[in-house]
Amino acid sequence: MKRLVALLLFLAGVGGMLAWLAPPRADLVEFLPPGRTPASAFLFRELQSGAATTLLLAAIEGAPRDELARLSRETAAGLRASGRFAFVGDGSLRLVEAEEALLFRYRYLLSADTRAEGFSAAALRPRLEALLDGLRSAASPLLARFGFADPTGAFFGLMAAWLAESRIETSDGAWFAATGAGAPRALLVARGLGAGMDADAQQAAMDAFAAAFAAAHPAPSARLLLSGPGVFAAAAAGQIKADVQFVTLTSAALLAAFLYWRFRSLLLLALVAVPLGAATVVGYAVTALLFGTVHAVALGFGVTMLGVAVDYPILLLTLRRPGETLRDAAARIWPTLRLAAVAAAAGLLAMLGSGLPGLVQIGVFAGAGLLAAAATTRWVVPHLVPDGAPVAARPLPRWMVAPLDALRGRRIAALALVLLAAVFLVVTGGPGRQRDLAALSPIPAAQQALDAELRGQLGAPDVRSLFVIGPAASDAEVLRRAEDLAEALRPLVQRGLLSGVDLPSRYLPSPDLQRARQAALPEPAALDAALRAAAAGLPFRAGAFAPFQAAVEESRILPPLGLAALADSAPTVAARLAPLLARHDGAVWGIGPATGVGDPVALEAAAAALGLPGVLFLDVKLEMERLLDDYGQSTMGWGLAGAVLVLALLMAGLRGMRRGLGIAAPIGGAVIVSLAVLTLAGEAISLFHMASLLLLAGLAIDYSLFLAQNSGKQNGDVSPNDDSIGAVLNCAMSTLLTFGLLAFCETPVLHGIGLTVAAGVVAAFLLACAMSPRVAHGR
Repeated sequence: MKRLVALLLFLAGVGGMLAWLAPPRADLVEFLPPGRTPASAFLFRELQSGAATTLLLAAIEGAPRDELARLSRETAAGLRASGRFAFVGDGSLRLVEAEEALLFRYRYLLSADTRAEGFSAAALRPRLEALLDGLRSAASPLLARFGFADPTGAFFGLMAAWLAESRIETSDGAWFAATGAGAPRALLVARGLGAGMDADAQQAAMDAFAAAFAAAHPAPSARLLLSGPGVFAAAAAGQIKADVQFVTLTSAALLAAFLYWRFRSLLLLALVAVPLGAATVVGYAVTALLFGTVHAVALGFGVTMLGVAVDYPILLLTLRRPGETLRDAAARIWPTLRLAAVAAAAGLLAMLGSGLPGLVQIGVFAGAGLLAAAATTRWVVPHLVPDGAPVAARPLPRWMVAPLDALRGRRIAALALVLLAAVFLVVTGGPGRQRDLAALSPIPAAQQALDAELRGQLGAPDVRSLFVIGPAASDAEVLRRAEDLAEALRPLVQRGLLSGVDLPSRYLPSPDLQRARQAALPEPAALDAALRAAAAGLPFRAGAFAPFQAAVEESRILPPLGLAALADSAPTVAARLAPLLARHDGAVWGIGPATGVGDPVALEAAAAALGLPGVLFLDVKLEMERLLDDYGQSTMGWGLAGAVLVLALLMAGLRGMRRGLGIAAPIGGAVIVSLAVLTLAGEAISLFHMASLLLLAGLAIDYSLFLAQNSGKQNGDVSPNDDSIGAVLNCAMSTLLTFGLLAFCETPVLHGIGLTVAAGVVAAFLLACAMSPRVAHGR
């Protein structure tokens, strides 16, 4: 007993050390592949580290308008003081003096309206008349400040163009929009410093938001709403962790209760914990060694594998014959146990070959754990129990034994069930396919709808459809290509394929375009003559537009404005530009979110026909669907290879094709029945469902293998004293008490795995019983 306790403490210590050295991660993006095309590779890089993923959108509701304005201002001030945000925007946001001076100085190089004809007398005359009218209005102070230095309105036009998509109303130092019910809502936007898919960093940013809001002392009715990629990442990570904790604790409690009911022995509970602990430690260690970290979903799935690892010590203890030592029993059942473990590991081949990092991690964790549990059962567990220790299963109640005994030998009934399920699948077309990656996220639909609403109100881009420019050697090259793209897209906008695109060149023209605009500026004498003609008859004093003339002359010799200068002197504009420029591996990429895209396939074809080098159109949903199709085909191919390998192992281990096919038949039938159950449940199957079906073939093979091998006969009747069905029932129940709980998880990946395997385990157990030899009575 001391050795048993010492070993359990050792396994617990090693497991704790592993979790400390390589803590599990919960970022869903780490479950994604690196991408098989330039578009998908860029997409996944941006999902992991792109500036657009750090955007936080916020709304404050539930208070009067003036109170919302106060809360917005004070919350924004708290966020700026926290040091966790690169940019915070609200209605109190103003260009600081240095920013305003820089942009005003460069207005003619930045404005798209800078053309030679814009400085003619004919173009200037209506501008001067509009300025005169404005000076007689409430806007007089603003126009007196800017109008005489910029009668063309280039600076105001520049600001208006940058805010074109925003539906924000600015009042009392806050941005306002209306809720669906028409109530006022104050809006804020912030960009965090951490990576958008770093769940811990985004949770810290959200906590800072909540703390700043609380520090503003809101009324009880006021509430803060947050959205954005970082919020989704933190929420998904929290849900995954909650599901893993739920499954771990609940399955451990239910499994312990079931085993104690069957064996009435605390020693048994301690014994089965040894292969479980070994499976967890080895699976975690191998996964961390190969991948550097362990994903929480892989850990959650690996923990459920404990229910399968429990099978091995249970089979050892239940199938031990009277008077037989555990060492002898382990040696006797080892060939069958070894075949079951290797076949189960082979069933994971589909996961290992899928190419999806998440599925590969699950396959490695589970496969290594299964083999470790089998080896521990064979060579370690027998040495932990004294030969005379009373560890034996209690007889099953008659109400459980009778129907199971009656089921044995009902091969025609089993065949009829499988045939009925197959016909049902043919008639209905089987379960639908899940090609939407968003459906794999645990984020509620209401939260996703809020995100879309806030993006529309704030003018934040929806990055589902975007143009990617690059790779380029410099910012200037990306900006030049963006300008070429903007010009080439005009016919596509006219055709209605899109309504617009937010390109980085919209905020910072390329050096070449800035020089071209400089060349369009008039000579001093020409501008003076045009002004005199335009102002003729208007009550402007002589020299009133000298600041305008001086600004145009200075603009003719200014060096082009670059990104570095913009970042140093105009951080507000630089923050708007940052999500549209990315740097990866020394190269620069441009990003242009597209709006009003109705048919992404048609736009993709039209964009490709433009023939612009280094430019591609990327629709996130479309690209994800293609990726899932691609990886689905790969998974199915490897799954078929795994099925062939499992069948080959059975034939080799049982020394005969007929016996191997007889053992595999219940498993194949269980897969068909499981697909029918998924169809009835309205489940759309994803990669994870498919991998789980193939995993089922490895897990449930214990049932038909041990029922056939331990019955004493492959054909004919078995003794009524045979307890193989009780041993297999223990295995099936332990699997259901772990995998079955996954079906109740909110995380769709875990839910899909749980529902598929739970249905398959029930079907495999019942079919294995029906195809096993019947019980002899009265002999």
